[in-house]
Amino acid sequence: MKQRARAIIVEGNKILLINRIKGKENYWVFPGGGIEPGESKEEALIRECQEELGLEVKVKDLILERMSDKPGMEEHREYFFTVEVLSGRLGSGKGPEFEKDTNYKGQYIISWVDIKDWPDINLKPFEVRDLVLKNF
Repeated sequence: MKQRARAIIVEGNKILLINRIKGKENYWVFPGGGIEPGESKEEALIRECQEELGLEVKVKDLILERMSDKPGMEEHREYFFTVEVLSGRLGSGKGPEFEKDTNYKGQYIISWVDIKDWPDINLKPFEVRDLVLKNF
């Protein structure tokens, strides 16, 4: 079974999200990605935040563990952690999202989104969105 670690990064009333635009699909997700063989969930999330965001982070609390409901990824187990930013420059990541001539499709836009604007965006997964809205 594949596993994925995701970051919930909140500062004030804003949360760091990724806007994914693939063809006609336009949705928002929490940063993170796959856990590689030999990595802990926390190690994977630290690596993913460096690659995707350009940020050094400290992984804090596991908020939710769930099976993905994304089509084609139903066998993936997802772990959502609160994360504290330690340093780095947002947008300076070196992952495939930022490299030319990769198989990465679509647009990848990192944004701080005010929590009050969440009802107006397509933030997935909804279960995690609602949990974060209730607790932050």
